[in-house]
Amino acid sequence: MTAPADLEFLVGLPAAWGFPPDTTIIGAEQGTNNQTFVLRQGDLRFVLRVSQTLSAAQVGAEHRILRRLRQAGLPFQVPEPVAALSGDTVIETAAGPATVCRWIPGVRPDLTGQTALERFGRAAGLLGETLLGVPPEDGLTDWRGNPLAHPAVPHVGALCRQLRAAGISAERAAHLEAVARRVEQGWPVGGGTLPTQVIHGDLAASNMLVDEDTGEVSGLLDFEFAGVGFLVQDVMAALFYSGALETRDWQLRTAAFLRGYASVRPLDAAEADALPRLLLARAIGSALWRAGHWLNGRVQLDEVADRIRKLEDTTRWLDANGGKLRSLAAAGGHG
Repeated sequence: MTAPADLEFLVGLPAAWGFPPDTTIIGAEQGTNNQTFVLRQGDLRFVLRVSQTLSAAQVGAEHRILRRLRQAGLPFQVPEPVAALSGDTVIETAAGPATVCRWIPGVRPDLTGQTALERFGRAAGLLGETLLGVPPEDGLTDWRGNPLAHPAVPHVGALCRQLRAAGISAERAAHLEAVARRVEQGWPVGGGTLPTQVIHGDLAASNMLVDEDTGEVSGLLDFEFAGVGFLVQDVMAALFYSGALETRDWQLRTAAFLRGYASVRPLDAAEADALPRLLLARAIGSALWRAGHWLNGRVQLDEVADRIRKLEDTTRWLDANGGKLRSLAAAGGHG
């Protein structure tokens, strides 16, 4: 069995799942939440994930959600955990809980076209409908809480002072603090009339696979953030990370996504109204999450600066187009 030289501790791990000694371990793209590897055994491939942020119990809850989704007859796949020789789908390691899932075929989507965005929207709608049946207690987190909360960032003002001392400009730090106040004042405490259920929590294009030949959605990945939240938060995340809002023809591209979503379940009036506020909350939440990793020494300062720049861009965009986005969402992408 071969593995990257600096990851020798992994060499014996696949044996817990019964993989033979000639299995190859290939390092996949690494993030800040997991270490991910591809296991190759002949023509077969599997994905080995070692979580950096979840407990074994939380991974077990994630697997219960995935089991429900796989039994629901969705037209795309979700990760399928493989039981180890012990019968468990989670193995504790010194580096974190480890899991193995079957490989899902597909490629990353090209979301520059309206057809691809409409398919993404429909997949998001189908996922939301299916997650409706997941018991709230199986959620790994609660997305309804204060979007400014982060365990490593107890106070945004203090963070901004640290960022300035590290080299972030005073203007950029001041913008971060001003948006934090704006989001805190506009956050829907308790949710009001927003439909609430277990959601994916990170429905980004990077967590979607499509069939290379047909372009149809073939898989949705990474349910480690699945938890109780406002259903419209998954719509917001999908739009935020799809690139649909970042071009001159944003209305056409956003409308395509919303039409796909509305073909399963149209947004109600309260959800459409909340969408711009949730987008701004997501943007600052992304910046604060990255800042928390910086405080913990896991990312570089320039990554935090990039997130704050995106926050500035999002703020300007919403100030100019938030009303149009509300109308488009209320109309389900039509008109």
